[in-house]
Amino acid sequence: MNYDALNPWLYTQVLDDLESVFSHKPFQILFYGSWERGQANSESDVNFYLLAHSTDQMKASFVDSVLNALKPMEKVAPINMIAGDSESLKHRMRLFEPGCLQLLENSSVFFGESLIDTLRSDWNKIKYNSIPRKELIQYLEKRIRFFKQQTTRNLKEEVGQLERIATLSLHVWALKTIEDLTISELLAMDIPSQVVGLFQNLYHSELDEPTLALLKVIERIYDCKKRVRWKKEITREEMHELKYKLVHIRKDEELLVDLWA
Repeated sequence: MNYDALNPWLYTQVLDDLESVFSHKPFQILFYGSWERGQANSESDVNFYLLAHSTDQMKASFVDSVLNALKPMEKVAPINMIAGDSESLKHRMRLFEPGCLQLLENSSVFFGESLIDTLRSDWNKIKYNSIPRKELIQYLEKRIRFFKQQTTRNLKEEVGQLERIATLSLHVWALKTIEDLTISELLAMDIPSQVVGLFQNLYHSELDEPTLALLKVIERIYDCKKRVRWKKEITREEMHELKYKLVHIRKDEELLVDLWA
């Protein structure tokens, strides 16, 4: 783990608090993203992945206890925590899903033991197999439908929803279009600071007009994320324009209904 990214005193305090969190099964917290890679900037969140048994995750008190234990890390940067269980992660691993590969290849253990080690052992046995494109595309399109139907409660969630739909749409395009995709490219697709450059530089000869337009939308979404972070104004007109552009690029009338539902 890149300990230089974290305040040692805060890290010790958080570990002590995590030790006191009650759970029915062992759980593990993974540290990933730009802070872990040593590439953080003023816009970077501190990213954690809570790997826990589904029995514990069903209890809101458990997840809240973990978040409260991590709260002192907000002195470093805002915290972003995603939760999942080993079985769902294993399913995503078999599909070569980019977000899962990010955890398997580029995360470190922040708290707990053994859970990710078993998954990494399984991953090392299959990582040189061919990417199961058809199954992965089906999974990503299912995730797009899920995010389309999400009800957002604030501007941050609204921007996040657009980011996920746009980014996953890029992933689907690459899987359908680029014949010689590598694991490294799948990993880069899941890193916001790298995804636009990856597509513009590596796939420039394959890019069509809709995908070029989608890249521009993603850049605008990233700008909106920064403005939300620093509490700068984003007008409803800007958000509506982004939504309309995304609907037009995807040729997705259902998306138009869902985003304004």
